[in-house]
Amino acid sequence: MDKLNLMTSFIAVVEEGTYTAAGKRLGKTTALVSTHISQLESLLEVRLLTRSTRSMQLTPTGQSYYEEAKQVLDDIATLEARVRQEHQTLVGRLRISAPVTFGEQVLMPFIAAMVEENPQLNVELLLNDRYVDIVAEGFDAAIRIGQLEDSALFARRIGSIRMLLCASPKFIERYGTPEKPEDLESLPCVFDTNLRQGNRWSLSCNGKTAEVAPKVIARVNSAVAAARMATTGLAITYAPDFAVKNEIEDGSLLEVMAEYNQTDVPINIVYPHRKHLSAKVSTFIEAFGEYLRG
Repeated sequence: MDKLNLMTSFIAVVEEGTYTAAGKRLGKTTALVSTHISQLESLLEVRLLTRSTRSMQLTPTGQSYYEEAKQVLDDIATLEARVRQEHQTLVGRLRISAPVTFGEQVLMPFIAAMVEENPQLNVELLLNDRYVDIVAEGFDAAIRIGQLEDSALFARRIGSIRMLLCASPKFIERYGTPEKPEDLESLPCVFDTNLRQGNRWSLSCNGKTAEVAPKVIARVNSAVAAARMATTGLAITYAPDFAVKNEIEDGSLLEVMAEYNQTDVPINIVYPHRKHLSAKVSTFIEAFGEYLRG
């Protein structure tokens, strides 16, 4: 039994004065409206209306129930209107998960601009390099870099990153410039374990892939940390372009073997539902993709 439906019929009868008029207002038959009133009174175990052949009046209890029920339905209507508005405007909390370095270097400037343009939006960005269960942990969406595993989540590719072999001028002065993949196997490297490729690097050149097992002298779980170590001249590193952008621009790192730096790694946004995405989630997906393309 739908209590709200019964309540709606009761309010319509009170305001329209007859079952017939209430039925026309609600698009229901007179008999159904009458049945709803009887069911409501049975449910509440009180008489709400006194009926005669000529008139129908509220009992004192019915008057009190009418006033309270009217407020309840008004509150529900207000709640629904607010939910619809929040679904279509950028308000409320947006909870995003992203890898640490990518979040710090790439995502945060975009988030700052998005919040500035939408002051009622409250972004909660959690940076973590572990695999996050976005449904169980309550995220609206997550950034995933790399090939995606099969899952029940929906995903959209919004861009890509390029992997770069980088070494400092000191390193090149000491060891020379590597020219082919085999050269890397005898050169000291700092390995970013976030690549999840064991102890190997996959280099691409003109559509062909070369698997390299470099001489690992240090392992870190941060591309930025690997880049920092590479700037000391002790090791070469293989890092995503966003993690070494500043070092390449200031000359503390140099791109080497550029013809082999053709590996594009996809950037994906994953989210739980394809239908009924809120405006804040769909806007985030579209706007961040546009940001990356720019």
